[in-house]
Amino acid sequence: MNSFDSPETAQRLLDAWKAMREGKLKFPPSLQSHADELLAAPLTASGLVDTKGMSRETVLVATNFGAALLIQRGETLKDKIHQPTIAMDEVQVELFALFSSLFAALTGRSVDLVKDEDEIKQRMMWRVKYQPDVFANSVNQVIEELSEFYNRHSINIYQQAKCFGGMRLVTGGQRRFGPSALNAVRITGLYADTQLIPDPIYPFISSDLNLNAKYLQLAIQLFYILHLRPLVDAKLPVPAVFIFPSFEETLERNDAHTKLGLEQLAIRLISPICHGQIQSLEELFDYSRKQQTAFLDALMPSGLFVPPGGKPGIQLSADEAASQYLKELEGIRSSPILDQMKRAPTGPLLLNGVLERLRPQYHLFENSSELGAQALLSQPVHWHYFEKIAQANARDLRSKNVISDQALQTLQAVQDDSLSWLADIPVTTLVQLISNNEHRWLREELNKYTSQLASTGPIDTNEMIKEVSHGLASLVQRQRKSLKDIELKYAPKKAAVLTGSIIGAGLVASAVMLPLLSPLLAVGAPAVALAGAASGAFIGYSKEKIGEAVEKRHAGQSMLGVLATVRPS
Repeated sequence: MNSFDSPETAQRLLDAWKAMREGKLKFPPSLQSHADELLAAPLTASGLVDTKGMSRETVLVATNFGAALLIQRGETLKDKIHQPTIAMDEVQVELFALFSSLFAALTGRSVDLVKDEDEIKQRMMWRVKYQPDVFANSVNQVIEELSEFYNRHSINIYQQAKCFGGMRLVTGGQRRFGPSALNAVRITGLYADTQLIPDPIYPFISSDLNLNAKYLQLAIQLFYILHLRPLVDAKLPVPAVFIFPSFEETLERNDAHTKLGLEQLAIRLISPICHGQIQSLEELFDYSRKQQTAFLDALMPSGLFVPPGGKPGIQLSADEAASQYLKELEGIRSSPILDQMKRAPTGPLLLNGVLERLRPQYHLFENSSELGAQALLSQPVHWHYFEKIAQANARDLRSKNVISDQALQTLQAVQDDSLSWLADIPVTTLVQLISNNEHRWLREELNKYTSQLASTGPIDTNEMIKEVSHGLASLVQRQRKSLKDIELKYAPKKAAVLTGSIIGAGLVASAVMLPLLSPLLAVGAPAVALAGAASGAFIGYSKEKIGEAVEKRHAGQSMLGVLATVRPS
């Protein structure tokens, strides 16, 4: 295992190693022997320079050159950060406009007119078959525009993501932004102030993700993230959602701090199930291969491996787990990568599966810390790993300066399957609710139902789900009572209008039928009077009915009204 004084030393060595291989750095002739030694050094499993075969002098020389490169890169970065930019809400609007253009270039259709993933696939297959040149040119053009946008704004967007106040959350724990992530954002928007969302499109533009049918997967990501466009176009004073580049692939490729952090996390979490001292990823893979039976016997009951699409707590044999893992990657990973995985022994294969689960979790912890936001996840399996990592690192699940235990547990509760109906609220309606600060009202109301539970000590998740469900049911009942009160309020007025008018009309009708009585009623023109009485009744009734409808409409547009509309009966 390498022994670095600090992540900074590891970073400088890596920078020098890469710069020499790319021809961007040359040692003077007097130091050529050190250059040869550095070039000959391999990389470790975590992607750092392996110093075991290097002399101390070469490490020192390479580190000094790496420090100079770091200073140079820092100056370039400083220039980027301080470039004058347009308002950040305008930048977000521009980003989503580019997303929309790219989706249209990929499918030949606006996202609003596409219903599901199957239609995306069919449309793209048709364009590739019948309009290959148009498809390629239009897609490449928008991708160039998007690349240029990221070059101009990505650093500033990330810096801006650090500046929000209120209840700010950062989502993550997964590589893709799909239906579950979208539903989580829509539900959490009913409660939180700002949700910081790692840009799911940026990795497609900045990195090679080794994907199969890359453009199809890109279009699917665009399809789901574009559902949030009304929240962005609204330019709310406090943005409900804010998309930022997480730089995950770039950091994993180039940043020594990230490489070391991922390696240390893996060792801390996985080494306890291995016999002997494990101090590096190489040793971890070596153990999983040479001691495969012992490794798998300890891994499967530990809960550390959950295959894609799987749920925590379900016991599988190692062979079943490997089969499901590979099956879920069909059509997702590139063929060369998938073929390589199929040839791997079961121990290293499942170890790789655990590492793939840990990577997005590591970045979520990092983003939470960097952005000063509470980490939030959308699926039970991601919470499962999040909690395991927190335990292994002796870290709290919540950011104490951002959110209370009660609020975090409430957010977890509203994402339970039993409350999935909350995601049925249209995004356009969510915009109106947030514009009127209804999300803060709901937060305060739910707190009333959960505060007693929170005050008794550690909060049980199932108990919190019950309290939140009860609270939402009570609020919906309050709304239904409010509508009933509105009906009762107007009922006497409508009755009075109709009764008075009907009596008048009835008397007039009698006078018409009995002409001898008309002088006593002082009615000179019975037919005209009858018409006037009838029309007056209808006008009076209509005014009361309109008043009732207006009050009901206002009530229906409130948070209570929306909840009552979407909640299953």
